[in-house]
Amino acid sequence: MGFQGESRKLSSGIEGLDRALGGGLPRGRTTLVIGGPGAGKTMFGMQSLCVAARRDDEAGIFVTFEEHPADLIAHFAEFPWGVPDLVARGRIVVVDARLDPNAMIDGGFEIDGLLRIVAVRAQAIGAKRVVFDGIDVLFSLLPTPRDALLQMFVLDRFLRESGLSTVIALKSGGLGDFDATFSAVQYIADCVLRFDRRIASHIVSTTLEVVKYRGSATPTACLPVTVGGQGIDVLFEPPVERGAIPSTQRITSGIPRLDTMLAGGYYRGSTVLISGSPGTAKTSLSAVLINAACQNGERALFVSFDEPEEQIVRNMRSIGIEFDTHRAAGLLRMKNMRAASASAPEHFQRLRLEAEEFRPAVLVVDPVSALTKAGGAALANALIEVMVDYVKGRGITTVFTALVDDADPEREVTLNHVSTIADVWLHLTFVPHGGERNRALSIVKARGAGHSNQVRELILGDDGPSLADVYSSSGVVLMGTARLEREAEDAAGDIERRFGQDTRRKEAEIRLKEVEGRLAATKIELEARISEFEMLKAEEQRLSGMQIERTRSIRRSRRADGP
Repeated sequence: MGFQGESRKLSSGIEGLDRALGGGLPRGRTTLVIGGPGAGKTMFGMQSLCVAARRDDEAGIFVTFEEHPADLIAHFAEFPWGVPDLVARGRIVVVDARLDPNAMIDGGFEIDGLLRIVAVRAQAIGAKRVVFDGIDVLFSLLPTPRDALLQMFVLDRFLRESGLSTVIALKSGGLGDFDATFSAVQYIADCVLRFDRRIASHIVSTTLEVVKYRGSATPTACLPVTVGGQGIDVLFEPPVERGAIPSTQRITSGIPRLDTMLAGGYYRGSTVLISGSPGTAKTSLSAVLINAACQNGERALFVSFDEPEEQIVRNMRSIGIEFDTHRAAGLLRMKNMRAASASAPEHFQRLRLEAEEFRPAVLVVDPVSALTKAGGAALANALIEVMVDYVKGRGITTVFTALVDDADPEREVTLNHVSTIADVWLHLTFVPHGGERNRALSIVKARGAGHSNQVRELILGDDGPSLADVYSSSGVVLMGTARLEREAEDAAGDIERRFGQDTRRKEAEIRLKEVEGRLAATKIELEARISEFEMLKAEEQRLSGMQIERTRSIRRSRRADGP
């Protein structure tokens, strides 16, 4: 059957599921929803009908095999879909298909009668969707599994010929010999969704597996699900689109020297992991970023799984950060979520609702490792991936703090799956020496940026965190008092060396002046000797000339010699 002029898919009424399925459920085909008690099968069917009716004015039929229609409507009256109103206006028709459990069902029972009723009701209101909820109850009353399977084929043929988009809700397990029969139904349906409700760490969590979807690509991983007062939500975020250009703008970390180590700060829209054992100042380092963002007039959301917000406000005041000022200005919103109070998907759902309402530029999740307490590590890892895709898709600069064991921090964080998807990884640790425990910071990685490989001492002062050079010599790294003492010793040694050089320079200057004095005296004596020599030479020349003249004069007086 073709669908000219319209999409091959229609909305399930759950945005996250529609994104995961590439548009929604198969139009004009059958979707089988399998799950145990409380997994959300009935809610799924009703939600899909109500959202279509309210959003697209598309009528639908809900066939119930277990609950009285009045009870069913009353149960869903508190949900935000307006079920009583839609039923009253005829946009949703509830068909009562319950059977008396004491009735004798012989082998001649046929489902055709019920299907004719559904066809008439669908034509009367122009319905395009139908939900069969709990139909396994009906078929389990048939004499043999073979009879039930034959009736399922009759139902499938009717639905294909009618063109109705159908959701069939079936229980998983607990039907004895009929389990194999209903397993065969999965081969008949075009789309099969399986809800799995489990308890891990005393927390109930639900996931959704897309078992099959003919003619469509499907996610291979189980999808986290929340089932609450707003209905069912499937937590799925598409990865950042290929070709999307990441921001090259830098924002400050709040610590100038850390900005220098990161070659300019964090990229806007990047994800930052700050890992460390308890007390290493992970929250303080996150708070500095929030403080800087708010001072620049940007909104920030702080989500804590460990401490109440007022306690965080008090603690940050000790390092010169006044969160009250930012809250009063409407730039900072703080939320505390107890990790063990809800499942990891529910926590993410609350976080997402807060982010969509507040629209922050900066988000802190402290610590993200607390999600492992809310349903187990596997589910937490899946949620962290969804969370990263969510914040990256909206350009939110996000800091995740992670609590790790100092014994093997890299391995533990890697197992928690945060480090592999974070853009920047800062690791904080304690360095015990000389009766002190001092904090150290190192940059494990920073994608797309040259960064320092040096370890720095993290100091928490009254005016905020700062970074200091560590003292390293002969393989020994010194921090805190030991570093200050060694620096003082080095400074004293420098003074002594400078004093010695000063003394030697002055002595050399005196000797030079002495030599210069002797040289000046020698020069004067030399000039005197030269002058004396010139005078003697001139006198000798004068006497020699006089002697010659006397000789000549005597010769002339004797008249004995010629001229």
